Amino acid sequence: MRTRFRTAARAASFLVPLLLAAFVGTPEEARAQTRNAPPGQADTTTPPDPLTLGNEFYEKGDYVRAAEQYRLATRDTASSLRRAYAWFNLGNCHVQVNSYHRAIISYRRAVEEAPNFSRGYQLLGDVYYTIGATGEAVAAYTRLLELEPESVRARQMLGESALRGGDVTEGLRNFEAALKLDNDMPEIYLAMAESYARIRDYKAAQKVLEEALLRLPRPVAAGYFYLGQLYELDGESRKAVRAYEEGLLLDPKRSEYYARIAGIHEQAGDDFLALLILEQGINAGIERADFHLRRAGILFRQQRYPQALAEYRRAHALGSPLGRTGIENVAAALFNAGKKKESEEIMASLREALDE
Repeated sequence: MRTRFRTAARAASFLVPLLLAAFVGTPEEARAQTRNAPPGQADTTTPPDPLTLGNEFYEKGDYVRAAEQYRLATRDTASSLRRAYAWFNLGNCHVQVNSYHRAIISYRRAVEEAPNFSRGYQLLGDVYYTIGATGEAVAAYTRLLELEPESVRARQMLGESALRGGDVTEGLRNFEAALKLDNDMPEIYLAMAESYARIRDYKAAQKVLEEALLRLPRPVAAGYFYLGQLYELDGESRKAVRAYEEGLLLDPKRSEYYARIAGIHEQAGDDFLALLILEQGINAGIERADFHLRRAGILFRQQRYPQALAEYRRAHALGSPLGRTGIENVAAALFNAGKKKESEEIMASLREALDE
């Protein structure tokens, strides 16, 4: 069971994407070995090579027809290597249509044909990991590491598999080994931070991300967002706000972090800053009814009824029934304040909007 602090920031990077057919064989490796025609005579009888045709269909996104050609290519009796590529590429087709169990069969056949085919073990591990078969994934990644001792992918995914199984120490050992091979991978730093957070060592988790964000040539928004969450868990709200704001500079559409910042400001009694950050989110193109409702609630408490009314109306226009309730509350507040005419105009306008 994942810990409560593994939220969207970490989740975005945790499940390392499958290499969906990142390799379908180079022209040299997958090209058909057709027979030469007799001297002086064009070869008009040799049928098209299914492996080559499969690659062409695959590149066009026609995975059904590509799979048909790859199945034909798996029957090649002349070359086990060509059969391995055919099975591998057939597995890629199955992955593209989320047919993971068929992909597993195809990748296993690929490595049976070519036992040293490291890419086959890599994608076999990826699919096993994706469907939750962690033990089988570990076996595939371990074999990949045997074939390629400096495989960052193998180390990274062995670490992820260990973390999934609750072995934080083994996870950290593999993540650290991966960083020695390549220290420019943000997702590994995120995984290390989560490893420390799992054992409630928030300071160590923060240190990992702080150093990573300084070291990486291109820091990622997810790093700042997760760092902000770690600061929040450790009771350092101001640092959390700064981290979230840094993340939003890189990814200004992440609406949940505007909301998080607003919540921190509201808890501290800084209504002005809460209003400001929500407005920044709206100006960034985020049209969410709850943003307007939160702004309206603050403005209503401040008895700034015209501004609150405008926000409630925008929330209502976005489909929120609470927007209507807010409009009615503003009308009631004005009525109680002796502004009967304004109150009646608001209710009349609301009825007209409901009739349209």
